[in-house]
Amino acid sequence: MHAVINALPVSATAFSVSDAVLDTRTIPESFLFLKDVPKLAYETLHRQPEAVAQAMGPDNPVALLEHNGALVAGKTVLDAFDRLEVLEATAEAIIQSKPLGTITPMDDAVIDELLKAFGRV
Repeated sequence: MHAVINALPVSATAFSVSDAVLDTRTIPESFLFLKDVPKLAYETLHRQPEAVAQAMGPDNPVALLEHNGALVAGKTVLDAFDRLEVLEATAEAIIQSKPLGTITPMDDAVIDELLKAFGRV
C-alpha cells in the first residue's frame, strides 16, 4: 500500500460516530473491495501507529476511526479513492435500507465462494 486517505464521508462517518457496525458482507463488491472494516480508537492513529499498521493492509485496506471518519489504503491514490467510494456507497445503502428491515449478511460459505470466484483466496 502506497496511498492512505483519511476522510469524513457522511454515511461512513455515521458509523464512526455510533455503535452501529458497518457490515461489508451485505454486498459482494463491498466485501471484495473493503473486506471486514474494523473500528479503531482515534488516538490509536497517533499513539500506536504499529497497531494501525497491523489492523490495516492488503487484507484489510479500510478502517473506521472513532469520531473521525475513515482511513483507506490503496496501491495508488486512485485505488484508495475507489475504496473510499465503495465504503461510502455501502454505508449509505445500509443506512437507507434500515426502514425495510434487518440486513442479512452473506454467510461464510458464500464469502468463500465469492473469494474463489474472483481469485482472492
